[in-house]
Amino acid sequence: HIEKIREAYGRQLQALLESISRYFPDGVSHPRPRGGMFVWATLPPHLSSRELLDLAIKGKVIFVPGDQFFVGKEVNNTMRLNFSCTDEETTRIGIERLGKAINRLMKEKSLTPKPAK
Repeated sequence: HIEKIREAYGRQLQALLESISRYFPDGVSHPRPRGGMFVWATLPPHLSSRELLDLAIKGKVIFVPGDQFFVGKEVNNTMRLNFSCTDEETTRIGIERLGKAINRLMKEKSLTPKPAK
């Protein structure tokens, strides 16, 4: 069972990482996880993941703002993305929607989003 789960999570992680590379604008970083079921993404410092969450919900996608995971310091531009609960196609759709929301937030903050690589 563990081998099947590792294969499935591996495919789901790869779909998430490929989608992030395709749909997220430059300035959003995301290290490849060495374990677990989440990818941490960091927005440019001047953007708030809480503000992004509002736009994302309107675009029918959701994530967990990272500020809930920091104790003793204020970090407002991170988000935790789960890849274990959705199939690859759903992940691609969700990340495309989230990328659009990030671009929208950048425009609202009068920043020119750079195209994804």
